Amino acid sequence: MLKRVHASDTAPGFEAPSLPHGGRLVDRRLELDEAMDIAGAAPSIGLSGAEAADLRALATGAYSPLTGFMGSAEHEACVDTMRLPDGHLWPIPVCLGVPEGTRFRGDHVALRDAKGRLLGVMELHEVFRRDRTHEAERVFGTSDPAHPGVARVLDAPAMAVAGPVRAVVAPLDGLAGRYALTPAETRAEFAARGWRRIVGFQTRNPVHRAHEYLQRVALEICDGLLLHPLVGPTKEGDVPVEVRMRAYQAAIRHFPTDRVLLAALVAPMRYAGPREALLHALVRKNHGCTHFIVGRDQAGVGSYYGPFDAQRLIASLPPDELGITPLMFDKVFHCAACGGMASVKTCPHPERERVTLSGTKVRALLRSGELVPPELVRPEVADVLRGAYQRRNGDGPVVRAPARAPAPPAGTGHPGFVVWFTGLSGAGKSTVARALAARLVERGHPVELLDGDEVRTNLSRGLGFSREDRDANIARIGYVAGKLASHGVSVLVAAISPYRAARDQVRAMVDRFVEVHVATSLATCADRDVKGLYAKALAGQIPRFTGVSDPYEPPLAPELVLHTDGEPVSSSVEQVLRCLERLGLSAAVRPEPARRATASAGPGPADRRRSAT
Repeated sequence: MLKRVHASDTAPGFEAPSLPHGGRLVDRRLELDEAMDIAGAAPSIGLSGAEAADLRALATGAYSPLTGFMGSAEHEACVDTMRLPDGHLWPIPVCLGVPEGTRFRGDHVALRDAKGRLLGVMELHEVFRRDRTHEAERVFGTSDPAHPGVARVLDAPAMAVAGPVRAVVAPLDGLAGRYALTPAETRAEFAARGWRRIVGFQTRNPVHRAHEYLQRVALEICDGLLLHPLVGPTKEGDVPVEVRMRAYQAAIRHFPTDRVLLAALVAPMRYAGPREALLHALVRKNHGCTHFIVGRDQAGVGSYYGPFDAQRLIASLPPDELGITPLMFDKVFHCAACGGMASVKTCPHPERERVTLSGTKVRALLRSGELVPPELVRPEVADVLRGAYQRRNGDGPVVRAPARAPAPPAGTGHPGFVVWFTGLSGAGKSTVARALAARLVERGHPVELLDGDEVRTNLSRGLGFSREDRDANIARIGYVAGKLASHGVSVLVAAISPYRAARDQVRAMVDRFVEVHVATSLATCADRDVKGLYAKALAGQIPRFTGVSDPYEPPLAPELVLHTDGEPVSSSVEQVLRCLERLGLSAAVRPEPARRATASAGPGPADRRRSAT
């Protein structure tokens, strides 16, 4: 009978600094110029996204004690015994496939991504054949190709190449990149915070109330929580990384800031159930954690594994070999009679009072467009997630997601922020921005409007409409907007900004960034076009016209989506104001009765902008 461990049962446990698996934290990083020198004229291997993520985990020490992709002896021992040849626990093979018949010259190979960029180098030790079916049956407990992890193994080449690696660990783009900490960096952060007992929490899903309950219980005996979402390749249907990161940001606002560290783990998800749960524990041990939460159906998928199979496997291992204290919990649910979260150990009420939480259930509600009950997910987290699943009229995700946590305004003043309106030409970006500016002035905000057309005339004169020039234009606008916002100005940007990467780069450098997708249909934009530009573009007379002959990449998870083809400007403005209020960036001001009696129709054009500079 498996004993699921109460937090109090494991209070002593291990204390930081926890020893890395194998006794030494591996570091196989190198600079790009050094990698280029070593690679030289060596043959190249193209890596998949999952293999590139594995390479990064190898180089940073997340996979300590591994120093490279596995050879035949390591592969066989790992598959059949869950150990390396030297006896250390290791449950899942880390292999690099190569096409049949590949021939290598020399003792090194260059490792490149799908675009040919150099990721690192490998010292060539061995080329061997994998028994992929046997590997799948042993590691995943099935050879069913419907299992996403099995499918990846069966689709991989039968031949594999092995040897120690060194890799260029470059900064990653996007929000996840800001949180991608190496094991050395998390360990340094734990030491700086004075944490000695650290509990790690692995997830590929957004945090729901059951997760939060487990984290709070664990924090009762630990100094800090490492919320450590996996941001490598996952299966189709999982919530996109950038959306999840914003959901995590929203979730941790309900914890003391000095008790939680959010960091991203760049590694592929394998969905290997019990064996992957063990791998996750070892990886968190390498990052410095002393404790690790093992929940129900950890790392599982579908119905391939029992709800407590992962806990049984981990509980069967010698504690000194595992080197990290597992915290294993029973079924957790929301109980209406208890009025909150509970487990079978603390709740005496019947099943009809209980609502069981799971990532699958949350995703199903989001896909159907139903509201997610606050008993399942905090409202601000649900707001972030809803847009990943809802679509309207083919215009892309409808998202109402909170921005990153705003810093409190100094004194009684307003914090500066950037509201970035993006959408097709004619969508109504400038119209809504101008109307919003007037309302923000009424609320006492210093406001500056940066209109895309005006910026091109004055700040970006000489730039054309190639992708490079458009990106440069957006970078300039973002730089100016960020500087103004840092001095307390409420900056409204109205720019087509068609490329997602350019917008994300602006988001990364602005502390309080609110992205508003003005998702007006192409047909409506063309109808509004009094200059006839859409007609000319559709006739092929204007090259690189956004939405016609050049792509517009809609945001994956903006803070707000507006549909100006179906609502008046005043309604759009109210939605933006409510969004800013929800984010703590603005507050409604109730006019005094005397002023209300003599108020004019509204501010004039000269009053609609006011700069703090």
